[in-house]
Amino acid sequence: MHKPPLAQAVEHLNAGRIQQAEATCRRLLTEKGKNHLASAILGQIATMRGKFDDAIEHLTGAISLSPREIDYRVLLAEALAACGRHDESLSQYDRVLHLRRDYPPAVAGKANALIRTGRWEQARSLLEPFVARAAEDAVIAIVFARIATHDGEHERAVEVATRHLDDRAGDQTRRSLHFEIAKAFEKAGDYDRAFAAYARGNETARGRWDPVAESDRYDRVMAVFSREHLQGLPQPSPAVRRRSRTAVFLVGMLRSGSTLTEQIIDAHPDAYGAGELLTLPELVDDLGLRIGSSLPYPECVADLDVADVDSLAEGYLEELRRPAPNATRICDKYLGSYEHIGLIATLFPEAAIIHTRRDPLDTCLSCYVQKFAPATPAYTEDLRHLGALFNDYLAIMQHWRTVLPGRIFELDYEDLVNDQEGVSRRLIEHIGLPWDDRCLRFHETGREVITLSRDQVNKPIYTSSIGRHHHYERHLGPLKDVLDRGLRGRDVGVEGVARSSER
Repeated sequence: MHKPPLAQAVEHLNAGRIQQAEATCRRLLTEKGKNHLASAILGQIATMRGKFDDAIEHLTGAISLSPREIDYRVLLAEALAACGRHDESLSQYDRVLHLRRDYPPAVAGKANALIRTGRWEQARSLLEPFVARAAEDAVIAIVFARIATHDGEHERAVEVATRHLDDRAGDQTRRSLHFEIAKAFEKAGDYDRAFAAYARGNETARGRWDPVAESDRYDRVMAVFSREHLQGLPQPSPAVRRRSRTAVFLVGMLRSGSTLTEQIIDAHPDAYGAGELLTLPELVDDLGLRIGSSLPYPECVADLDVADVDSLAEGYLEELRRPAPNATRICDKYLGSYEHIGLIATLFPEAAIIHTRRDPLDTCLSCYVQKFAPATPAYTEDLRHLGALFNDYLAIMQHWRTVLPGRIFELDYEDLVNDQEGVSRRLIEHIGLPWDDRCLRFHETGREVITLSRDQVNKPIYTSSIGRHHHYERHLGPLKDVLDRGLRGRDVGVEGVARSSER
């Protein structure tokens, strides 16, 4: 039987098919006008993607259409907390708890919001009564396990989380439980059991990933942006070219030290860290349509003219400047932009490009043991897929070094940790700003960081993340095999893998 559109959208969302869920909701709103559930789903998706203004707008609209639906207020509170509006977030949670005192999503959400502001004891006091009488649900158990691990109570964290693995919770909830169990085991130094729990988490609700198709896409990009083709592409007008120096593109793999790097830049009084903007990938997605080409990306860049280049660059720069119109340099930390360095070099000839790098095994392990949002590409859930993606990433970065010599500033995480001032000075010099000692005190800025690295960059630099993969050496064989071999026999090399294994 054919399901109603909203039922389809909910099913897509629960299965992690974010694009399908969004398309279904937008189509429904176009046809029907207003619908509170469609707006709420769009708000939830916008939060996942870090588009918090859109999320708040959608969710506020859903609440106005259906003010008694308390789940919409919980979603709004989550969006407010994610973008650093903590007081407003707590206010929304309290409104829900005033209506339903023990409503689990609001209890867990409020505890999470308190954790974000460092109020661990308050968060624990909120949850402890539920856990003490074994009255918590799976969502409360996830947050309590996180708190117990933070407080060094690893066994209790595992016990509370484990008793909900058989609940009729959704896949994403069970996935989160496995990851909290794994973190508790890791903190306790039981790395074998930690890895087993991480593996179970990654096997739950595993997404689809086609490494061959991804590799083919990288090949197409490298073919289009050859040295010869790059030299033949149109350049922006002189005025737009000068304005392009405002942009700083921070690229690289997930978990490569990029958030720390952005925090150092943002600490400079003339710079601003804009976070993971979707402006460039959205421009890439519909580039052909924007310039009137019938070709897909990347082949459509052959149809660019000077007017297109100016229009695309100006449109991007306008969006970039919106949150910080007076900043001299603004950092866009959408890491996947490493695929589009050829387009960046074409549209923004004077923009700085910074590539953050980290030991390959530490990078891939850190990706594998993080529970990313459902919209994150599924290669992080499989060690072999991680290795294949990493090889493609190495190949395309070597391509950019060859066709754009001297254009990219390479920043190694290990070097930054071991020589904070020296590397930071070179970083600030590269983006064209005078040195400022505040860049060494990046953790004192009070800036809200919304990525998974939030806890790490709100304290001084530390070295404990270097060499983390050694604890899991016996489990990383599949990853090492792919890294050493290279997907489809590509001779890309894996800089640092051999020596990292010898340390």
